[in-house]
Amino acid sequence: MWLMKIGEWFDSLPLPGFVKDIIFVVVVVGGISLLSQLALGLWTPMVAVESGSMVPNLNIGDIILVQGAARTEIIPWDLAEKKNYSAFNKPGDVILYRPYGKASPNLLDQLMMLVGLSPGQDKATPIIHRALRYVKEGEPMWNGGPVAPFSGYITKGDHNEVIDQMAGQIIGSANLSYIETHRDEIRDVGNDIFIDKETGLVIYRTKNGTYVGEGISYLTPVKDEWVIGVARAKIPLVGYIRLLPNIIYDEARKIAG
Repeated sequence: MWLMKIGEWFDSLPLPGFVKDIIFVVVVVGGISLLSQLALGLWTPMVAVESGSMVPNLNIGDIILVQGAARTEIIPWDLAEKKNYSAFNKPGDVILYRPYGKASPNLLDQLMMLVGLSPGQDKATPIIHRALRYVKEGEPMWNGGPVAPFSGYITKGDHNEVIDQMAGQIIGSANLSYIETHRDEIRDVGNDIFIDKETGLVIYRTKNGTYVGEGISYLTPVKDEWVIGVARAKIPLVGYIRLLPNIIYDEARKIAG
């Protein structure tokens, strides 16, 4: 009854029709976002899969419903096997995380990307991969591999051959003084690992020197605070609505080139 009264009051407002439409859309979107925050712990709980790294369990164009990390427990592969627990056809939770803790592109950034402009190398599209295990600082990230610089998750795309922490390379070295002389141009990831804000490259400071690398999450576990949430359900193909402008733009550039 009270909803009908609110609707009648809203219709009686001395406003142009298009203004009422805009207000209605804002209220609906705001209401959905609020319910999402209350139920799942995220204002925007749905993401579109943009790559084939999780094929066949998650495919390009799928819309994924994500539950906020603060609202749930993450069960990696090694623990899931013991509990006989699976998600999207394999043991362990699939998590959405910010690589190297980079900020996720906002709406303005996405519009820039749509026309071929970069939002900045210190921003990155979140990765949706499976959590394999949780390592503590000082533990090897894989058998015979280097130790973890800090605690976090070892992750992998179901379709990929190697874990994210192996998917990269050292491409050069930097002067020992580089980090100190470029403090305003780099972001401290933790434990002598830094991100160059302009190039997006990773800088590793070790007792043997300072090295520059690149990759998905090369030589760095995924910190707890970098995890956005856990994938809970998928809607096949609907995400192509979100990806279609990017696909059209990429094809147009290929034709123009």
